Amino acid sequence: MGLCVHAHIHLYNLLEQLDVALSKTCKHFDVLHYTKVQMAYTLLGKTQTAMDQLHMHFTQAIHNTVFQVVLGYVELCAGNADTKFQKMQYKDLCTHITLDSYIPCLMDLCKALWEVMLSYHRTMQWHEEQDKQETTPPPGWFIFPLLTVDRSYVKKKLEHGLSRIWQDVQLKVKSYILGTDMSNFKYDDFIVVLDVISRLMQVGEEFCGSKSEVLQESIKRQSVNYFKNYHRARLEELRMFLENETWELCPVKSNFNIAQLHEFKFMGQCRSPSVSPSRQAASSSYAAQEEESLFQQYVQDGNPFEMHIEEKEEETEDVLASNGYESDELEKSVYQEYDSDSDVPEELKQDYVDEQTGDAPLKSGSRETIRSKKKSDYCLNKANAPILTNTTLNVIRLVGKYIQMMNILKPIAFDVIHCVSQLFDYYLYAVYTFFGRNDMYESSGLGLISSRLRTTLNRIQESLIDMNAGVHAPTEDRKEKVPSPHLSHLVVLTNSETLYGLAQRVVATESLAFLAELFESLQSHLDAMMPAAKKPFLQQFYSQAGSVGPKNEGDQA
Repeated sequence: MGLCVHAHIHLYNLLEQLDVALSKTCKHFDVLHYTKVQMAYTLLGKTQTAMDQLHMHFTQAIHNTVFQVVLGYVELCAGNADTKFQKMQYKDLCTHITLDSYIPCLMDLCKALWEVMLSYHRTMQWHEEQDKQETTPPPGWFIFPLLTVDRSYVKKKLEHGLSRIWQDVQLKVKSYILGTDMSNFKYDDFIVVLDVISRLMQVGEEFCGSKSEVLQESIKRQSVNYFKNYHRARLEELRMFLENETWELCPVKSNFNIAQLHEFKFMGQCRSPSVSPSRQAASSSYAAQEEESLFQQYVQDGNPFEMHIEEKEEETEDVLASNGYESDELEKSVYQEYDSDSDVPEELKQDYVDEQTGDAPLKSGSRETIRSKKKSDYCLNKANAPILTNTTLNVIRLVGKYIQMMNILKPIAFDVIHCVSQLFDYYLYAVYTFFGRNDMYESSGLGLISSRLRTTLNRIQESLIDMNAGVHAPTEDRKEKVPSPHLSHLVVLTNSETLYGLAQRVVATESLAFLAELFESLQSHLDAMMPAAKKPFLQQFYSQAGSVGPKNEGDQA
């Protein structure tokens, strides 16, 4: 009797030690270690017990991992020895993460959870390999029947555990995502958060085929809140740009295209107005690399979340021409062409008296005058250089940022596209109110324009422009609108000597036409992102935006 009790005690202690050894495989899977543990359970006839315990350990590992990661950051930022955080629930602990530590903590959280999921993935691989091998007794062993295991039970248990473990991961990350108000995050920081969660959802897809509804819903809630605030701030910023814009040419290189801008680097194959074949080749190479699953890429070492921030480093842009010229040599050649005295008529070299005013003779400043004029003419007439302003570039960059956000977070694609359309609408409305309105001809202020453009401007005015700004406190519907911009006092449109601001009018109109062309080139990309039920909105926007494009200039004349 005593011997039997002693044997049971010994077996109990042995199972406890095995249980501890089994739990260690949940964070760092080691083939040799796991093989020994499984062999021991098999010899004891406890294979099913091992599987039950294994899933409990993985669940506990997820909880302990996320709690320790978040606790570490909270205590570090608190800067004191207060132990109250250790007694908090994980969900409450997440609300104490500071804005500065939010992204580093999220990265470490995902890294740690990846290690747990990778261990489970490798555990399944181990059992699959065992199933492929014939079960033959090792030399000298006579207890072969003990090696026979219920492989069907193990397989079902492991497959069922995939979705359970991923659900636990989602719920833990959801608590972290919703624990902080991200509405005031910097754009680049918020994009990093979206990228990390997007990568985590990719892990879930490969791990168990999940669409990660829990993660999608939580990040959508944060994104809608963030984007609403972000877009409102950007519209106000755009109004400030427009009201300070002098409508002078922003000198960009003749080969300028949006793919050179940092905000469009993510697109790769966007062809607006052009993208070099080398960029398309690079994009194809990247896509081929992406075909290999994350669990294949990082099965032995590394982590899909380790290099994320480094990949986001901004590349140097080279889109602006030097003083409006591609190079000093080109500038020199242009000046040589127009600066030679032989090209200047003799009468312009001499002093003269204005026949109209009788003013005193003036020393001719024709050299500088011609240099200035010809330089301006050259800039405007370069064959391939688009005519843009600083504000145009700002709008283009915003469009890139918006599409990047939409690309990462498809559930709010319609909201983002709607806001992208408002950027163009506001720019169009500003150009018209600054340069196209002629109240002398029509009391409505819509002047002599085509009916199509009139419809577009009416829509913009009704849906986007706050016509009562500054009169009363903004109502709920007016919070979604922005005041009409005012032309800078530096822009004079009443001077006959400048042909009533002809240069500014040309720059404004051409920059608007370039924006219209840009949106035209992005149509297929935006259409692919738009939910089917919302596609009519995009079609209507392009139909009305086309009223300002080059192909409709004749209709507007």
